[in-house]
Amino acid sequence: MRPTESFDKRIVYNRKTFPKSGRVRDTKNGFYRNANMKRGNRRAGFRSNFELGIAKKLSSKKIPYEYEQMRLTYVPKPRTYTPDFHLTKHNIIIEAKGYFDKGDRVKMLLIKEQHPDLDIRIVFLNARNKIYKGSKTTYGAWADKNGFKWAEGSIPEEWLKDDDD
Repeated sequence: MRPTESFDKRIVYNRKTFPKSGRVRDTKNGFYRNANMKRGNRRAGFRSNFELGIAKKLSSKKIPYEYEQMRLTYVPKPRTYTPDFHLTKHNIIIEAKGYFDKGDRVKMLLIKEQHPDLDIRIVFLNARNKIYKGSKTTYGAWADKNGFKWAEGSIPEEWLKDDDD
């Protein structure tokens, strides 16, 4: 047997095994979660295609917004929360959520409790997702229970209407 024939496409490199297909899945949590985003979108400053879609919809309707400009502090440990979108004309804060883990849920409750004057709304990519494996509670049910206005997929038209109309 020649040395090249004995080479299986599986390579053990730094204690990691790569599959025969040669494709390695991105990590679920962490920096590479949105690795499949187009390079131009990342250069545009958005963290996901979902946020990019929301920004495009707001721009097409000529709704003024700020993306990750506002900073809010909250405790028990002093931390900073940066909302995704601030609709300046309507004074609404929009948080775009694809994955809504426990840390995000706790943070949203602390922000709502410590800044009751803010109108914080959540747009879920899929509101029917469960908050954890085996749970009966969905993202949407959690938002209802905790008093957050929410939508699925995109910002509803009624959120964008002027109060003067």
